[in-house]
Amino acid sequence: MSGDRLFLLKPGFEDPAEPGRFFVCPHCNAIEGLLASFSGLATQIDVQRLSFARPRTEIVEILGEQHQSLPVLVFDETKPVPDDAGVANGRRFFDQPERILRYLADRYTFPHIHR
Repeated sequence: MSGDRLFLLKPGFEDPAEPGRFFVCPHCNAIEGLLASFSGLATQIDVQRLSFARPRTEIVEILGEQHQSLPVLVFDETKPVPDDAGVANGRRFFDQPERILRYLADRYTFPHIHR
């Protein structure tokens, strides 16, 4: 695999625990806003939007069953990977939304997020 891969929940998902209601993940939605604001970013990374239902096979195959919570950014390991990245199944990743946002700002050089 080459290139950073970003996994998000598809917006407008239905939770079986609350039939008839549709939801967005607030953490994924913040990242979706960043992707919409800087349209060139989505062409530089592989963005995959996954269903709410588990197992989320696409991410399980990479990081394992215990790392299905989204958002997750899996690194292109042909480029430098931050020291604070997590490791699962030999792959490096971030699963904290704020850290994903800061990484995207640093790596892809658009305006940084003001705290």
